[in-house]
Amino acid sequence: MKRSRSWAVVIGAATVLVGTLGVAAPADATYTNEPLSRAWQADGPVHSSVGAGSVVYVGGKFNGGGGIAALSSSNGALLWSASTNGDVRALTVSSDGSRVFAGGAFTTVNGTTHRHLVALDSSSGDVVANWKASTGGMVRDLVTTGDTLFVGGTFAKINGATEKGLGALIASTGKSAPGFTNAVDKNVYGLALTPTTVIATGNFTLANGQSRLSIAAFNLNTYALTSWAPRRLCSGCNSYWDIAVDGTNAYVGTSGPGGNLGAFNLTTGSNPWRYVHADGDVQAVSLSSDGLLYIGGHFGQFVGNSNNPRTVLAAVNPANGSVDQAFHPRMYGLYPGAWTISTTNGVLWGGGDFNGTGAGANQANNHVPYLTAFAAQ
Repeated sequence: MKRSRSWAVVIGAATVLVGTLGVAAPADATYTNEPLSRAWQADGPVHSSVGAGSVVYVGGKFNGGGGIAALSSSNGALLWSASTNGDVRALTVSSDGSRVFAGGAFTTVNGTTHRHLVALDSSSGDVVANWKASTGGMVRDLVTTGDTLFVGGTFAKINGATEKGLGALIASTGKSAPGFTNAVDKNVYGLALTPTTVIATGNFTLANGQSRLSIAAFNLNTYALTSWAPRRLCSGCNSYWDIAVDGTNAYVGTSGPGGNLGAFNLTTGSNPWRYVHADGDVQAVSLSSDGLLYIGGHFGQFVGNSNNPRTVLAAVNPANGSVDQAFHPRMYGLYPGAWTISTTNGVLWGGGDFNGTGAGANQANNHVPYLTAFAAQ
């Protein structure tokens, strides 16, 4: 879906204040409801993004098949692009910032074979020729910590070895990380890092043969499955699409009935507040430095415990699950909606499959599809 999550720098594709969220109530959203004008426009759905300083990297099904683009966070100008022959569903940046890792449904990048995984030079977009890794199916999320790259998706093998849904690679080489042999029984859609664990979300019911209902945590040092095993957020919300973490909780966006946003305490697995219900799936979750959770999906007229129209994007207070009333950009084209949210230098980015954004008087001029950006106030 998105992102780099080095714990001290980027989590859930958004810069955060580690250890403070979920304690003090944040202020209102700091981002405007009117979209920014951008120099580059996607010509197809944007399914992944990650912010890194003054650059945002986006990936998806544009350019007639698939692709990756690096954009300036100041004006959205195109810095470089790479072409793929299939969807790009996951992006993350190496710990030193020199590489961008991409995953998805593709099997070629810039005309050369790269089966579902590739490493690119972050400054030029050139493929890193000596980096080789592959999976047997789609990659849905990537996270990095140190020299380890964690991979989640719908695959059954990684680098030729059987590791269903989940794998770990040496980030600098693409080789399999020694000792990582974990597997789940179905698919992994989201990944996140805490200081001691990597957490996977998806639609699985088993991890390493033990009951884990759509969410599981693995020790970063030993790779062992931890005892943390939260109950499923609600009846019927079997797919956890995305995850973001702070120093206290893990926050997940889920499927139906309708869609939901929920929180799990990272120690006990308990829910600090009742889940936030929506009238469509919550598919993207990101924490911002303004202290709010930004969520995306294909919801429209109901976010929270009352009729509270929020189309495709919304903001939620992570301390209590209340919907922030200040952030309500008008989005057009509800389905499939937003799939990725990230932040860079005072700009909030949202990507997906929607028709456009704009709450101004001349809305027809604001119908720029697939990728939108909002400036900090």
